[in-house]
Amino acid sequence: MVPNAEAILADSAKRLFPSLSKDEALAALLLERAQRNLIKYQSQARQYEAKYQRPFDEFRQTIVDGEPAEGEEQDYFDWELAVTGAADMTLEIGGLSEILEPN
Repeated sequence: MVPNAEAILADSAKRLFPSLSKDEALAALLLERAQRNLIKYQSQARQYEAKYQRPFDEFRQTIVDGEPAEGEEQDYFDWELAVTGAADMTLEIGGLSEILEPN
């Protein structure tokens, strides 16, 4: 790491987020990343919903109840990752938003 990394980061935070504290600036950056991740996961989930013409819970039950066709098992894992990722990002956004809400 750069020897003056902390000072450089503090100066950049002041310039880029002049009205925010260092913690609030970090929260704003993390919030932006979580929002982008949420969009990515939601988009992936919608692609699988369109492909299989049903919501994830119904597809999961089909996989659990029977023998998945070729490719369906991998789609199941990828879709589950998208659904759980979206849920996780929603929680992250909620927590980070609390930091940035005016008192």
